[in-house]
Amino acid sequence: MSTKAAFDHYLITRFNVRMNEKASEEWLRHRLGYFTSMCIPAVREQSAQAFKWLVYFDAEREEWFEEAVNALADGVFEPVWVAGKFDPKACARDVRTRSSQPWVITTRVDNDDALARDFVEQVQAQFAERTEFVNFTAGMQLTDDGRLLHRSDPSNAFISLIEPNSDTLMSVYVDWHDRVSKYAPIRQVRTHPMWVQMVHGRNIANKVHGIRANPALLSKYFEVNLTAARIGMIQLVAHQMTSIASLAFRVVRKPHRMVWLFKVIRARLGVG
Repeated sequence: MSTKAAFDHYLITRFNVRMNEKASEEWLRHRLGYFTSMCIPAVREQSAQAFKWLVYFDAEREEWFEEAVNALADGVFEPVWVAGKFDPKACARDVRTRSSQPWVITTRVDNDDALARDFVEQVQAQFAERTEFVNFTAGMQLTDDGRLLHRSDPSNAFISLIEPNSDTLMSVYVDWHDRVSKYAPIRQVRTHPMWVQMVHGRNIANKVHGIRANPALLSKYFEVNLTAARIGMIQLVAHQMTSIASLAFRVVRKPHRMVWLFKVIRARLGVG
């Protein structure tokens, strides 16, 4: 079967949909900065363009913000304005009403993060006619002071869901990304780094956990308007050894993750 006709693919971003309280203007302006420097250029320059990008916003907005969103959206993404709290079931309905193919792929991407240039291409290459999540284990973190780190995650915030286009369509936002294994199997795919998670002072959940990486990897795999801080080779190796020791200490407290740690160290030290 030709994959070109088998599925529709949607990237889905929750920008400032209401979870609890309304986002402040300060928060919105700060997040628009990362959206324009990280997320948009990475999506716009994808090697495969057969996808649509839905970005969800709080319908209660000021004029300046709506104008900024519409200017950024032109030819890049479709804004979806949501009244009240974000409803995953409504998101699934949005996808279903826009889809015409027998299968649907939905992919998470946060508004301050970035996808590798071939992310969409690689997701679509995994397509098979079975319901499953596709998880690229290898990614990176970039801190606001320029540190670039390798990060591996078995159920990360860039996960995709392949499922039939039906009345029971779930979408990738059926639950928190680290809980989706309840709904379908997760297929782990090992590649070069496929995502960058931006870690800054306004993150709610993201923390720096990883092995220091060669800063050249950022421009090698990602189209973003930020750069990673330079670091000498001796200093890089020293940071990597320290990070490995720290990761090992964390795993000692959770022995079931020992196999995962071994895979992370082996893969990361062999990259860049």
